[in-house]
Amino acid sequence: MSKSTEPEAVGPARVKHVIVAGAGAAGLTAAIFAAEAGARVTLLERTDKAGKKILMSGGTRCNVLPVHMEPDDYFTSSSPNLMKRIFRSWSLDACQRWFTHDLGLKLACEASSNKWFPESNSAKEVRDVLLDRALECGVRVVYNAPVNRVERAGDKWVVHTTPAADSKKGTTGGAPARWEADALIIATGGLSIPTTGTDGMGHRFLARAGHKTSPVYAALTPLTGSDSAHKDLAGVSLDVHLSVYRDGRKVMESNRSGFLFTHRGYSGPAVLDVSHFQVQAIEQGLPLPEYRVNWDGASREIWEKRLLEGKGHVASVLKNHLPNRLADALCREAGVTGRNCAELSRDDRKKLLHLLTEYPLKVSGHEGYKKAEVTGGGVPLEEINTATLESSIHPGLFLCGEILDVFGRIGGFNFYWAWVTGRLAGLSAAKIS
Repeated sequence: MSKSTEPEAVGPARVKHVIVAGAGAAGLTAAIFAAEAGARVTLLERTDKAGKKILMSGGTRCNVLPVHMEPDDYFTSSSPNLMKRIFRSWSLDACQRWFTHDLGLKLACEASSNKWFPESNSAKEVRDVLLDRALECGVRVVYNAPVNRVERAGDKWVVHTTPAADSKKGTTGGAPARWEADALIIATGGLSIPTTGTDGMGHRFLARAGHKTSPVYAALTPLTGSDSAHKDLAGVSLDVHLSVYRDGRKVMESNRSGFLFTHRGYSGPAVLDVSHFQVQAIEQGLPLPEYRVNWDGASREIWEKRLLEGKGHVASVLKNHLPNRLADALCREAGVTGRNCAELSRDDRKKLLHLLTEYPLKVSGHEGYKKAEVTGGGVPLEEINTATLESSIHPGLFLCGEILDVFGRIGGFNFYWAWVTGRLAGLSAAKIS
């Protein structure tokens, strides 16, 4: 009798163990998709709560996503084409459907800003639907487990943590200080808002591991200045056009968006979006950029027509288009307080038009990481496989979120980056051979 040619029975494939370091937006997303793809997932969080930045974002409302996105909404020193390749892995519409259909989060579009917020206006609901889904998928969440050392042992990753001090409902307490996994996802964020637990661990580990991390810096942070002309304007807000000049050349113009005078300087989306130019100039010892403000977006010609046709005081004409306190401050600075429009000389009008449409904003510094929304810099996209987010240096090591050299402007763009990269890293880590 001939031997049977039937193949030998093959047992089920071994379930991969994936460790995710960091339970923020990117980390929670990575854990969910890795678990749904069949991996056994452990999510390590250094603080006592998941998604702290989610909880405080958008004034505790959480701007989940932008309505529209263009590559120009993001900043990177890596190749923009590599960034675009990552975004193509999950479209904005598909990401929105995941939240609404898969997670059951009702979203509402804020018409004035074209941003998606939870219908409940609760950032906690956003965090909770992510955390609940992770737990439903069997993700083991461990709090109070800061990662202090990572090493490669054969084909495994070994993560050393400080043992968890306590446990919470749905989590595992009494965590050992040593974890072993087939794949490791670094989702530890950057250095922004240190009160949320960010400490730069991921950047330090990756630098020691041989990654050439781009210098990190505070991004989307308020700017400081001590212009005496603005001492009474704290709290005044309006929509402006803000342009940044370097060496006399315009390098960026923010969209017409919110500008806020603060007691220490300037904030609001228009300012935050361009603040990294100031931060980088200071840290690199370069000449500071120039900031010019058009206070209501109207052209010089339109303002000149308003003044030439204006009746009564100059301040009254300005107050038809600008906040009262700002109008009075601009009149004082131009030396036309109490003057009628008909009394303005050509030079008076020229000076006022300059202040209205190209106001030279005096900026001396910035608020740094303590108020920064995100961290700029990080691991260059050239050092990862953009199809999987796996390190090109270390097999089985995946990176997502703020640890990578990409950040977006205000308006849900950074959360979209977190969701996209978290998903891609999670799916890829679960499939590691």
